[in-house]
Amino acid sequence: MSDLPLERSVVREAARWYMRLNDMDHDAAQHVRFEQWRKQHPDHERAWQLAQRVSQQWQGIPSGVGLPTLDRADQLSRRSGLKALVLLMTAGPAALVAWRQSSWSADERTAIGEQRQINLPDGTQLNLNTQSAVDIVFDATQRLIRLRAGEILVTTAQDRLKRPLLVQTDQGNVRPVGTRFSVRLEEAQSLVSVFAGAVDIQPNRGNAEVRLNAGQNVRFDNHHVLAATALPAGSGDWAQGVLRVERMPLSAFVRELNRYRPGWIRCEPQVGELLISGAFQLRDTDLVLSAVSRALPVSVVYRTRYWVTLQSRLA
Repeated sequence: MSDLPLERSVVREAARWYMRLNDMDHDAAQHVRFEQWRKQHPDHERAWQLAQRVSQQWQGIPSGVGLPTLDRADQLSRRSGLKALVLLMTAGPAALVAWRQSSWSADERTAIGEQRQINLPDGTQLNLNTQSAVDIVFDATQRLIRLRAGEILVTTAQDRLKRPLLVQTDQGNVRPVGTRFSVRLEEAQSLVSVFAGAVDIQPNRGNAEVRLNAGQNVRFDNHHVLAATALPAGSGDWAQGVLRVERMPLSAFVRELNRYRPGWIRCEPQVGELLISGAFQLRDTDLVLSAVSRALPVSVVYRTRYWVTLQSRLA
């Protein structure tokens, strides 16, 4: 395959096709036209492969690299999604390098679908969920875990040096009080779930700490801690490699499963409100998709290994 640079017009057309085909309203005829375009010239195929490679990074690119934050295609307007994808495919190599350097420079990290358990020097147990990154700073006066991406589960140990333990996120600090808890970074918030003991949460620009007790979770931003709610079923089971849900809409289930699988799973609107319950082993997301198709009236359509659609079996 040629190593010559792609023309910007070809790159832009590939990006347009990517956004069109992730649109809920695209039809079979449009897909045929896409395949025709793809076969017209080797550069079209090169540009399409580039679009797919770049899109797989969307989930983990932070806003700090100077481009719009990219989460999911169905959360983007066509215009902003197209603009961001074109930027990453053309001017974007520097942005992707910056993202890789940011992730890879973390003290500990996981790839998509990977989970790890780390025993810290004081005996604290730290679990990293999929696509997560942390810095760990233990010195004479502090025990600091800085969450840079993803989600962690912390089971604290008593420190013989009596140093305070702190989990730091972009939005503020979480201070455990002899506990087991998780912290997850979301777009502009942090989600804290407490399974045992309690934690105190201090937003960066908040006035006072807020106590969160076992059996509760809460989101907070730079300014406020929102109202606490009861832990949903299955919270924290990811540390055992299990995604456990109870009457979860299929669209929400697919969003969660996407965190553990390279590529992209789409859920068509006709089946998005179907409810699913069960415990699913995250080590094999293809088996999870197969289980979904047996539990619900949906078909799993593989366009490629990295592009999967859940659609009504009756369609």
